[in-house]
Amino acid sequence: STVTQFLQSFKLMNDNENGALRKFYNVIMDNGGEVLTDISNLGEITILAPSNDAWAAKSVENNLGNREKVRSILNMHIIKGKLNVAQIHQKNAKMIAQVPTVNDRTFLYFNIRNENGEDVITVEGGGVNATVLQADVAQTNGYVHIIDKVLGIPYTTVLEKLETDPMMSDTFKLGQFSDFNNQLNNTKRRFTYFVPRDKAWQKTKLDYPSTHKKLFMEDFSYHSRSILERHLVIADKVYTMNDLVAMTAESGDSVLLPTYRDSLKVKVEEEAGHLHDDSGLIEWTGYVITWNFKKINVYRPDVECTNGIIHVIDYPMLEERDVVVNGG
Repeated sequence: STVTQFLQSFKLMNDNENGALRKFYNVIMDNGGEVLTDISNLGEITILAPSNDAWAAKSVENNLGNREKVRSILNMHIIKGKLNVAQIHQKNAKMIAQVPTVNDRTFLYFNIRNENGEDVITVEGGGVNATVLQADVAQTNGYVHIIDKVLGIPYTTVLEKLETDPMMSDTFKLGQFSDFNNQLNNTKRRFTYFVPRDKAWQKTKLDYPSTHKKLFMEDFSYHSRSILERHLVIADKVYTMNDLVAMTAESGDSVLLPTYRDSLKVKVEEEAGHLHDDSGLIEWTGYVITWNFKKINVYRPDVECTNGIIHVIDYPMLEERDVVVNGG
């Protein structure tokens, strides 16, 4: 059967009849059924389908009444083209795989880790990390992967997201040295955190080997904290990438954002063709931050959390002179 026919097969099922995706199908139909029509028209397709239990989460149920929001969430679970586990492995050979969805300018990020000799595949979308429960449910025109959470409805704080996301482990580790991370669980504040991904810190190891080595030693926690404070904006609102682009355009130059001790001066712009897929044939618009005359690519914009937003960046806002130790 096709992916559409496979989903329609759950129409009359209940949980006792192994209707694993019954609620997913019902949400589509309760929202008018247009998403199912889109799926039928896409040809080759891959669906990340949340299980019945995933839809029962309180945070998810609170959003089901918003038709526009639900449509956006459903589209975040749809990928054009066939994507099976073998291809996810291939994409993860050198880095965490980034895959565009049919939801405009929204991407999924696949990661593979080994637990007790078995591969566990996780996928991140819209601030939510989900685990693939059943992969490669093959249909004539694509694949369905059953996941344990609904993507796009955040349920973690900035700290919890930082701690659980495999792409942000080095930044989390640096924050632990100086207790910098503790504040990120505060739900009464709104954080905008520019988080260097692990690969970003690896780049500094090549550019500033001595500085990188010191940063990842607990004895230099004062320096690492000062650098992280530069990346954390604390205000009464969060700043999406679109917000920052608009503010930059309005000012005609850089904008000042309030940080823990001082302010962060950045210019944020969009660049066409800034991001591309592994083949290099498909390009899309991305964001670039200019800080201290350096251009820093935004790898993952607008990762939502319950108390803020994270922008994953490709290089830290770091200078070699940030870690200077006087001899004695």
